[in-house]
Amino acid sequence: MPGNPRWGLEIKDGFLTLRGLVNSPPSCIAEDREGAFVEGLWEYDAIELFLLNPQTGFYVEFNLGPRGGWRHCAFDSPRKQAAPPERLPGVIARAAPSKTAWDSSLIIPLTSLPHKLAFDVTTTRGNVTFCLGRPRQFISLADLGGGAPDFHRPGGWIALKEML
Repeated sequence: MPGNPRWGLEIKDGFLTLRGLVNSPPSCIAEDREGAFVEGLWEYDAIELFLLNPQTGFYVEFNLGPRGGWRHCAFDSPRKQAAPPERLPGVIARAAPSKTAWDSSLIIPLTSLPHKLAFDVTTTRGNVTFCLGRPRQFISLADLGGGAPDFHRPGGWIALKEML
């Protein structure tokens, strides 16, 4: 895979940290800047984190761009938004983009996650994905089956404890 995309996910001291590293020039939306809440990141380079409450089907999606722009959205079921996208309190985005690579992190306080997610390392399921480059390349940690890329397939997501 061009750019050798790598990801990291960690829970430590009450925070969930998502990190994306790519060794290729970033393709960015103009509004993508550290800490900005940005719609449309997935149309350019982005790492995404999905977290699912398997009991209810409720899930959240986080997008993070090469320059540290981010977005959060909650869903009651696949692609059915629970509410408009909103900035969660205390979330910190960090980025170190260059002309040849990018390294971005999203630090999420566990207390900021929606209650409906019922976040628990032993039961929560999820996925990490990348949208990269031109032409578009899509990468998913979880096997989501064939056909057109569709990351909103929670039935194929994996146990969070296996992602850490």
